Amino acid sequence: MNKIIVTIGRQFGSGGHNVGKALAHSLQIPYYDRNLIEMASQKSGIEVGLLSYYDERTSPSSLMKAKGGEAAAKGVSVGESLFQVQSQLILDIARAGSCVIVGRCADYILRDFPELFSVFITAPVPERLARVMDRNHMPEEDAAAALEKVDQQRAVYYNFYTGKQWGAPESYHLTVDSSILGIEG
Repeated sequence: MNKIIVTIGRQFGSGGHNVGKALAHSLQIPYYDRNLIEMASQKSGIEVGLLSYYDERTSPSSLMKAKGGEAAAKGVSVGESLFQVQSQLILDIARAGSCVIVGRCADYILRDFPELFSVFITAPVPERLARVMDRNHMPEEDAAAALEKVDQQRAVYYNFYTGKQWGAPESYHLTVDSSILGIEG
């Protein structure tokens, strides 16, 4: 099998995580999403909980500096340190072989890889709301606030680090509405 690198950007609640997992399983290749935070923690020495907080968010300021290690010595914020470490991990993973990577600007980081195929997963708000309410056991009002907040954080993060527009069709090879064929489709 030829090397395959698929990156997935996604709206919150669109099912991008599940689509990526199912695709990786179907192709029998490694899948990376939240586990990149744990890998970044091991590589950087920064605590997982702190990195989780800054995952796919830009740091509002550099007041929260990385604790210990090279990043702290350079005065790098936790968010910037996480982006740098995850970027290197994503490059290393892609160089090693086929993979599916969800989020974290992976499409931009791997833009020079000829094997790259980038996808953006979307869905109408009612379907995303239902998924978030079910998955997180949230009332509709809280789920709606979460959709707005997480999508905005992802957009700011993506736009900041890539100079591209998060969710814009021209930023990806393919945009898919998960409500049409479902997660399995």
